Formats: sequence, C-alpha cells, structure tokens
Amino acid sequence: MAAPSHDRVKINFDGSVRSNSAAGDFIIRIETGKSLVAASFNSGTTTVPVAEALALLNSLVYAKEQGFSKIEVEGNSKLVIDAVNGVLTPPWKLLKLIHDIKFLSNSSEFVCFQHVFRETNFVANVLANLGHMLSNLHCWEECIPSETSSVLAFDIVNLGCIGGTSI
Repeated sequence: MAAPSHDRVKINFDGSVRSNSAAGDFIIRIETGKSLVAASFNSGTTTVPVAEALALLNSLVYAKEQGFSKIEVEGNSKLVIDAVNGVLTPPWKLLKLIHDIKFLSNSSEFVCFQHVFRETNFVANVLANLGHMLSNLHCWEECIPSETSSVLAFDIVNLGCIGGTSI
C-alpha cells in the first residue's frame, strides 16, 4: 500500500465469497500505515462484486460518520472501481450501490478511487475472509484483529508482494 498524503486517509476494501457465504471488509489508515479502523461483515448470499460494493459503501459511511473528508480509496475490484469512476455502466445488481457510493463521495471534500491488484490489497483480503465467521458488522477501532497483524506489519514496511506470494 502506498501511504496516503498527510491530510488524507486511505481506505482499502475487498469482498469474498465461499460456498454460500459472502463477506466484505475495509480498513482505514493514515500516512504511517496505522489502522484507524478495520471492519469485517458477513453479507449473506450474494456475488463477489456486490460484496465488494457493499464493503466500499460501508467504508464511506464510516468515513463520513468519523468526519474524514479527504479520502483515497483502493480496491482490487476493477468492476466496482471502474463503475464508480464512470468508466463503465455497472451491471443492474450494482446500480443502486454504485449510485449510493457516488452520492456519499460527492459529499466529501476529496475522494479518489483507484484499482490495485490483489497482491497490493492483501490486508483487505485477509480481513474479508474474517467476515465469513461473523454474523454482522464488526469494527476494530485503532487496532486490528490478531489474524491480520502480521500482514499489516508486512504492508507497513512496504516490502511489496509479488503474484503468488503467501503470507
């Protein structure tokens, strides 16, 4: 993860589907890489793009509630990022979610949405997998779940991660 500018926060989000269980997550960090909040949730039975769009929407709702107005967003869902950026028309299942994401982002001073590869978004990927074990949204404020501490430390020191790397 590249650090956000000093006056911004960075949101990384992801979604996951296993069998009949969909989950999503987000992590919000400052320029040092320190986590302000990490959240995971189970979103029932849905598709990966819907789980990812829900994760992005939930992250923006949380950011707005906390008063963050300058936000950099990264996600490995090219479909969701391109739909939010207006590069493509979203599938009908995502229309309402994308509309809500755009509406929330318009109320912020600055928001940018960038697609990143899964290897760069691995902290969010680990968090998304935790959502399968939860019954509803769970937030960890100013800390992270123990299952993600080693991957966050790896990400903070900016060692990078190449395709196929396992942590």
